[in-house]
Amino acid sequence: MNRTLRGARARRGTLLPLFLLTTVVVAGVVAVMGLAKGSGTSSAVGVPLLALGLVAVPTSGRQLAAIRRQEIAVARLRGVTGGQLAVTLAVEPFLVLVLGSLVGLAAGALVAAVAAGLWVGAELSLGVTLLPTVALIVVVGLAAVLVGMAGALREPLAEQVSVAERPRPASTAALFFSVLLLVATVVVAYRSSVVDAKDPGWVVLAGPALVGLALGQLTVWVVRLLALAGVRWTGRSALPAFLATRRLARTAEAASPIRLVVAATVVAGISLTGAQQVGQWSEDTARMRAGAPYRISLADADVEEALGLTRELDPDGQWLMAAALVPDEGSVSARRAFLDLSRYDAVVGDFFADTPAAGVARRVVDLVPADAQRAATGDTVAASVRGVSRRLDGDLRPRVEVDYSSSSVDDASITLALDISRSGDPVRSERRLPGCAGGCVVSAIVLRRSPGDVRLPYVLTELEFGGTDLLARPWQSTGRGRAGAPAGPLEVDDGLMMLARPSAQEVVPDQQGRRTPILATDSASWPDGPPLLDSPGGDDRPAEVVEQLPALPLVEADGVLADLPLAAAGAPPTVPAAEVMVLAAADTPRDVLAAVGQAPGAEAARTLTEVEHSTSLESGAVRARVYALMAGFCVLVALLVLASALARQRAAHRTEIAALRVLGVGFSESRRSGRWEIGALGLGAVVATVVGGIAGVVLLLRNLALVDVPAHSVPLDVGVAVVPIVVAALAAGFLVVLVGGRGLSLPPDQTRPALLREEA
Repeated sequence: MNRTLRGARARRGTLLPLFLLTTVVVAGVVAVMGLAKGSGTSSAVGVPLLALGLVAVPTSGRQLAAIRRQEIAVARLRGVTGGQLAVTLAVEPFLVLVLGSLVGLAAGALVAAVAAGLWVGAELSLGVTLLPTVALIVVVGLAAVLVGMAGALREPLAEQVSVAERPRPASTAALFFSVLLLVATVVVAYRSSVVDAKDPGWVVLAGPALVGLALGQLTVWVVRLLALAGVRWTGRSALPAFLATRRLARTAEAASPIRLVVAATVVAGISLTGAQQVGQWSEDTARMRAGAPYRISLADADVEEALGLTRELDPDGQWLMAAALVPDEGSVSARRAFLDLSRYDAVVGDFFADTPAAGVARRVVDLVPADAQRAATGDTVAASVRGVSRRLDGDLRPRVEVDYSSSSVDDASITLALDISRSGDPVRSERRLPGCAGGCVVSAIVLRRSPGDVRLPYVLTELEFGGTDLLARPWQSTGRGRAGAPAGPLEVDDGLMMLARPSAQEVVPDQQGRRTPILATDSASWPDGPPLLDSPGGDDRPAEVVEQLPALPLVEADGVLADLPLAAAGAPPTVPAAEVMVLAAADTPRDVLAAVGQAPGAEAARTLTEVEHSTSLESGAVRARVYALMAGFCVLVALLVLASALARQRAAHRTEIAALRVLGVGFSESRRSGRWEIGALGLGAVVATVVGGIAGVVLLLRNLALVDVPAHSVPLDVGVAVVPIVVAALAAGFLVVLVGGRGLSLPPDQTRPALLREEA
């Protein structure tokens, strides 16, 4: 054990990357699986990280075997071969893997706990279920290290004891696995197009990593092929470029470090695209479900109560708006939402901007006709009448009866008595209006004359009910009167004329003579006839579809939207299935919100953040964040592999520069050749990440099951997003240039020609 520890200390520069790599892989797997368990996400979302880990660990094994080549040769000369030699070589990496797994287990549990608190909103209990997974990672990692060492165990002794390590082309096994990787990528792309998107399986979930690895391998081949051609182009022109292209063309390991960088950044580009689009979908869906910055539900309330409450607490219409949702599942057209659209601009404003429901704002004015029957609010009613004849030969004492209903009174009426003088001049009468402080809806107007009056016509010129001029609305006669008499009253220029003979004539709101304007989603249709709107009370109203939009507030992608006061006028009591609510603007004073919360049946106000959180949990949208977290661990793995590979190449690069200085090549030219090399690798990584990211989004992202779209919600629009792909590509170039430039940057005193004699 003492010799093992001393050997590990001597080789700490090579074992440290293996330790860090194990820590990152285990921490990523533990964090992803823990969050997957807490959010109902499949644990298979961590497959890409495991795939990159399986590629990265053998690389560390090869590097460890390269450093211990002479030790292996001495052991073989002493007769230590086969399993005994493998066990001797496996002790150090096994200890490193175990130690790295323990550290990774603690780090992953911490990351999972923090992320669960932020994304899931609950404490996370990992338990002991992850221990078998961690143990499996240790076993597989050790096997991968031994696979990486296998080449060194089979080397001829003459090469193992050699001081200089000559560049070697890629082995047949490496080429075979590279081709196998390309075939597997094609298979995954095909399978992704035929499997159920709700249950893609681990093969499809591993697709981004396979696409990235395949693009990374193709990038390595393309860079080497271009370097082979570049050797001829640069041989007679620029010495730094010639040295860079020659190194890339000769050495198989010169370009190989960017393979994992490309793979990791492709996974990152795909995951960032998914996270961005799922996040935008979650926010849009939450906005349409909430309806406004604040939503206060009123249990077992009638829409008239909601209208009265908003008018009582906010008479100027600055902050509150009554609304109702009938989530009927029978048909799309029966799923309906109602908003007090006269307050839409003040309460909602640009709340739905950049969402599929953005088109509602420009159509609000078309949904509220100027002469529409609406709920009136106030405490007085006033009527004005005039006579038709110049002089009267008897008494003419009109009586104007108004029938109305409110949240507190189902059927009420009020009568105003007037007395027209014998000259026929207009007269006006006013009375207090009981029970309409919260809003009333007029159901009928009855024009009468007092007993004993002369049978002469008169005209109702004004009827102001709760601050609203009722005569501005369309009315229709019910046909009451004596047999054979005109139906009346008749519409004249300045009002309604009471005819001469009948003693009473009634008019009601003209609901059949006009169609209620509505907005509908693209999925709505009325195959059995013209459009109909079910009122909040459930009765059918002829409707006119102003426009069909992708989505609407409250009903989302399926349903219709209408003005609440217009639809509630003359309607039966609100159906029990309706969700009555009050929507509030973002700048609503706290005391106003508190007053709404004290209303009977009022629930706590829900903010947009709370609605978005519940939407995310319901749809499983948090798995997109889990996938992005996994991609972050993939980038860390690639960074460690890149740094480790360039650190190993650093010694060979130092020797090469020293040899070139012996031949008269200046240090500055050698340094420029290193910049050419890093620049070529960085450019290749950027291009490959862009291509791989776009290919992964087009071929795989739609079927990665990052979200379960609920019924009636707008579909998740999956497509290529510029920003995530560009960010991933710039990250790839930054990693290669920064780490590579740092790894191949050597001071002049470390590349002096005397270095060759010292190594010999």
